[in-house]
Amino acid sequence: MIEFKLFGIPVRVMPIFWITLGLIGLIGSDIQDGNGLLEIALFVLAGFFSILIHEMGHALMIKKYKLPTQVVLASFGGYAMYPAGVLNRLQSFLVTAAGPGLQILGGLVVLIALKFVELPNSMILIFFDDFLWVSFAWAILNCLPILPLDGGQMLSAIMGPKRSSAVYLISVIIAGVMAALALKIGAIFGVLFMGMFAWQNFKAWQQSKGK
Repeated sequence: MIEFKLFGIPVRVMPIFWITLGLIGLIGSDIQDGNGLLEIALFVLAGFFSILIHEMGHALMIKKYKLPTQVVLASFGGYAMYPAGVLNRLQSFLVTAAGPGLQILGGLVVLIALKFVELPNSMILIFFDDFLWVSFAWAILNCLPILPLDGGQMLSAIMGPKRSSAVYLISVIIAGVMAALALKIGAIFGVLFMGMFAWQNFKAWQQSKGK
């Protein structure tokens, strides 16, 4: 486990984070190629920086509200911790939106900078291509209105606790549609994740209807 501080915010990077990014990088690389392992390493490094920016977006907004926070990178992303039940709906929405917002901004800054900078070799280009892909794809995926993704959290903040059942149902429908689209293009990981989200939200919807 790696631990450090960024802007005074503690950050922990769990071993499973590196393993997960490595598996994702493996899917998109040609391991038979002599540069295959290097390309995977570059993807992991680019993903680390991009996802760290995402989670720091959440954490910096939490810090703005003078609350304690820390960032944990684990599995397929991470989270920024803070005391539960202290933010109102608008504050919760802004904290959640700050993650993908800062990640997209970081991608745009790099994209614009690359138009004015000539990079010396293909490996550096691969790193920045991976950084841009993760920055935009990760942020857009996170903005889908599916719990527990950021988009689902933002929808929950907008609709409020009295409409939690509707949020779960919307999550089920959107996740089901995304799983079908992933199946159509042969994205097995997408099918598994969206199917898992659909099932989790379906169970939560059933429980909310029973209350």
